[in-house]
Amino acid sequence: MEIEGYVSLWVGNFSSKEELNNYLYISYDEDGDAIPSKFEEDFEIDYYDTDFREAGFFEKEITSIQEILKGCSYEENIIPAIISTIGETLEKPVNSMILLYNFKYNGQPSKRPMTFLGTLHYK
Repeated sequence: MEIEGYVSLWVGNFSSKEELNNYLYISYDEDGDAIPSKFEEDFEIDYYDTDFREAGFFEKEITSIQEILKGCSYEENIIPAIISTIGETLEKPVNSMILLYNFKYNGQPSKRPMTFLGTLHYK
């Protein structure tokens, strides 16, 4: 659900940046209606503004929250907030992340290939 000032975070593993992009790809039918991405289907998200999404793919697997979120928008707020919630280290190594800004996800906590880590206030 779109709510100003919140960010929702997912992490996971893909074999390539292209595979991550395909997972996030929203296509359109002949009438111009959006066909949801696999990401939207997995987490039952009806809509989010793609202008407020950041996604990253890393060549190596990472367990550090700080490393996976380094360079993201509002990192000075997001990194300490998520660390205080889940700790500094992820349970298992990941190579991809998705952030939806101005979005407060309230759905299922985990599905493959991404795991929902949480929603937090970032500004």
